[in-house]
Amino acid sequence: MRRRTIYLICTVFALWSCCEEKKVSTDSFTAEGIEIAAGEASPTKAMMDDAALKTVGNKLRVCDVLTDFSGTVSWMSESNPYYINDEIQYNGNPVWDYLSGRKYPWTVDGFHLFFGWLSYDNAMSLTPETFFGNGFSYDASSKVISIPTKEMNTTTDQFDFMYSKVQFVDAADHVAGQPVNLELNHLFTAFKLTLKNTSENPIYLKSVILKGMKNSRSATIAFDAHEPTVTTSNHSSTDVVLYQSADEGGTEFEYIDLEKPLTDYMLMWAQSYAELDGAELEVIYYVYSGGQLSDELTSHIFLNRQNLFRVEQKGIDAGSKYSFQLQFKKSTIDIYINVLPWEYEEYDFDYSRHSISARSGAWKDGVLGFWRYNPLTDLYDISPTNDEWSAKAIRFQTRNEVLKGRFYVEAPYEGSWMIQTSPLSASQYFVITPTSGDIDVDTDNGLCEFTVTVNPDLSPETAQNLYFSVMIYFNGEWHDANSEFNRKNIRLVLDAN
Repeated sequence: MRRRTIYLICTVFALWSCCEEKKVSTDSFTAEGIEIAAGEASPTKAMMDDAALKTVGNKLRVCDVLTDFSGTVSWMSESNPYYINDEIQYNGNPVWDYLSGRKYPWTVDGFHLFFGWLSYDNAMSLTPETFFGNGFSYDASSKVISIPTKEMNTTTDQFDFMYSKVQFVDAADHVAGQPVNLELNHLFTAFKLTLKNTSENPIYLKSVILKGMKNSRSATIAFDAHEPTVTTSNHSSTDVVLYQSADEGGTEFEYIDLEKPLTDYMLMWAQSYAELDGAELEVIYYVYSGGQLSDELTSHIFLNRQNLFRVEQKGIDAGSKYSFQLQFKKSTIDIYINVLPWEYEEYDFDYSRHSISARSGAWKDGVLGFWRYNPLTDLYDISPTNDEWSAKAIRFQTRNEVLKGRFYVEAPYEGSWMIQTSPLSASQYFVITPTSGDIDVDTDNGLCEFTVTVNPDLSPETAQNLYFSVMIYFNGEWHDANSEFNRKNIRLVLDAN
């Protein structure tokens, strides 16, 4: 799916009304009005997508700081360098209207710095002042937005505050007819909770509580560079009840092979990796087994231990959208966290087509597995022994043996897969064919397979252990899918020659 960068559209007429007081030195201006245009680019950071932004009545504050201009403008001064400080409103037309009624022709020289922010969400009847409180302000001299302390939780209005990058335009280099593009960023991140029960027993879910997340803070946004500087402070945490069953004994979830949404998307302050320390999901539930309900069970899932964050020491980014999937298995609860495109098509029954998941039952726990050749069937259908599986180590029985690696992709429906191996010192002793391929869930149930043989030209002096990483390509980028397809961290072992 394409990712969209959202722009504003507004057109300014170059002609001044004959009855309006002359406020500029006209020879310092062109006959062309300033246009702020809307278009598509990549990547998106928008929760409020292009269609939602173009809701009749939505408004944005647009600023243009003009410097080194040889002409004069009556409303400008050394202490007020704003050529434009106006609101624009979408009224259903291809162009946005300036609410002040002023008209802003292009200057023949000088430097323009354009930027802006969402000033009114008509669907929610909210402004930044009504959402954040009276402490929300903009300092024109320093070009800094100040946002007072705001707690984000499940009862908070979902006001998706957006601010633009700074667009620099040299008037002398302006190309006639070329619009100014303002690209909008998002202050918040968003996440959604889903559930998958692949165990044999019904689960009765009582509650899911987010603890330790810094869900209250203040912020400043300084329009001091192309990418504005966002600084947060006054960080604090309160428990956020993401899910609470209406039934005292919990809500029943039987076998669910596809994700089931538990919550709508919720806006949240972004979190650095360090701030995730102590952040957890507390899951309270019961298991129905052997004709009776278990005692109340509690699981604590710590976010900073999840591969998506731990491997690269990264946090939860502003402008990114996350799916937190609780997966109940035979003896454990796991969580799978996916970063999703914000313009994400959801489907009632299988919106997981745009996330990553393995087909359960593919091999053992439905993950990457290896098979040995069976001369009786002429197939690779002999699975490793239980001892090998328990040790998570599959040993080459001879140097001529061929092992077949397989995993099945349930989602995404289309894309590519790739196998990476490590360490490099061991990889040289093995040959992988192929190392990548296409995903087609409609063919062979999303089967992805490859062979592993021993490099005949090399003989190790010590035993070699080969580890695998599964990468999945969709929505324009590669994703680490090892937590889905290789949770056991299976290795192949080649003994010393």
